[in-house]
Amino acid sequence: MNKLAIAIAVSLSFSGAAAADTGAFADLLAASAGLTAPAAPVVPGAVPASAADRALKTDVSDLAVPQADALVAQARAAGYAVFQLDGSRMTSKPALMAHVAKVLGLPKDMDNWDAMIDYMGDMPQIHCNDKLLVVVRNSSRIKSADQKLYADFRDVVQLSVQRATQGRDYVVNIKFVFVP
Repeated sequence: MNKLAIAIAVSLSFSGAAAADTGAFADLLAASAGLTAPAAPVVPGAVPASAADRALKTDVSDLAVPQADALVAQARAAGYAVFQLDGSRMTSKPALMAHVAKVLGLPKDMDNWDAMIDYMGDMPQIHCNDKLLVVVRNSSRIKSADQKLYADFRDVVQLSVQRATQGRDYVVNIKFVFVP
């Protein structure tokens, strides 16, 4: 293996971008295991660039607790309205609907997925903010209680983001982060 390949592997492994890679890239990482690189400066409370980029460039993402906590702080500082849902209170469809309506300030008559898509898609107008971050904490509790409910909710979230961002004459940033 050449030194350039080892240097690239080391660089990516220190950035965290290659943490989940396998195959040939994993071989590069293994070959570089004995090499060291200077430590990157640590900024307290900062989300690693790769996690922040993924979370803010994708509409729906998954983050670990520390990354989500840091992202919430950064989002608030950037003017985002931040809402935090508790998956442990969302283990049935009626409970999920009620909790989402209450926490997100949506009308309480939400009784089906289509209504939820419409209301969540209207959140920029409801909250007079075109930058919204919704963090679903304990999302694994929804999934362990009812996998179909979890899958349906993620689909609804994605459709809500599409509804919120399409056909606007201004940019809307609405992001959902699921935290186990």
